[in-house]
Amino acid sequence: MKKMAVHNGTFHADDVFGVALMQSIYNNLEVIRTRDEELLKTCDVVSDVGNGKYDHHHLGKERRENGIPYCGFGLLWRDFGISYINSQFPQLTNKKEQQEVSQKVDTIFIQQIDAHDNGVDVMTSEVPIMTICDVIKTYVPAGGNETEIENAFFEAVEFAKKILYKVTKKYVDSYENYRMVKHQIETQNIKESRILVLEKTVPWKDTVLELDQNEDILYVVYQDVTGLWCTQTVQKEANSFAARKDLPKTWGGLNNDDLSNHIGIDNCTFCHPALFICGNKTKEGAIEMAKIAVKN
Repeated sequence: MKKMAVHNGTFHADDVFGVALMQSIYNNLEVIRTRDEELLKTCDVVSDVGNGKYDHHHLGKERRENGIPYCGFGLLWRDFGISYINSQFPQLTNKKEQQEVSQKVDTIFIQQIDAHDNGVDVMTSEVPIMTICDVIKTYVPAGGNETEIENAFFEAVEFAKKILYKVTKKYVDSYENYRMVKHQIETQNIKESRILVLEKTVPWKDTVLELDQNEDILYVVYQDVTGLWCTQTVQKEANSFAARKDLPKTWGGLNNDDLSNHIGIDNCTFCHPALFICGNKTKEGAIEMAKIAVKN
């Protein structure tokens, strides 16, 4: 693929992310911004203009099963999402996992852009929300001339490439993290200890909720990015602050020596007043804190 076209003039998240996607797959892809039909005919892919396969400005536009209509970016992702994943994340070779990542990116990220570009309101809140579509709008220079808008478009594309990569990477990484946490759950005696110890800092909450249906795990011990070892409660369910078991009430708000003297364990650093997390300078200390919390 050598050449792609989107419309000229002002721009939106749809065409910006569409170009970001395609340039990430095809490094030397030339992009022109035009509505000239003769120029559009010279391009290998045309999006958000021209009334073709990857344009949504016509009657009978395609919709997802949930009713959210596609825009140019969504249509491109539907056809090229797997190619993007292969090009950016070659370590993810499982076809089923590739499809799942592609679907998650569409559901969590792309659909809000498609909905916005099609005039469908899916963002409701009592306070103003600055969406990714609003962020892209900040790149459009107020009163800018054609050259300034052209330059701003490609500046926005470079930003969009980073966002799309980070969003996709989150779901790609989740498979490696899932397998690591699953292995630890299967190899540790969680039924007796009620504690899961992780040697590596990874997202673990969703995996624990999915795999520990019997609620054996009350606390997870892990090392955070600063080197501190933490003992954290496990939620009763996703998107809830309610824990399977809180940390002991008398620990709340205590720090350093006050907490160490109260518990009888050296190197304690803190316990959050909300009783969902506490810390220790050592792995052994954090595990001991978890053991006391289990018995409390």
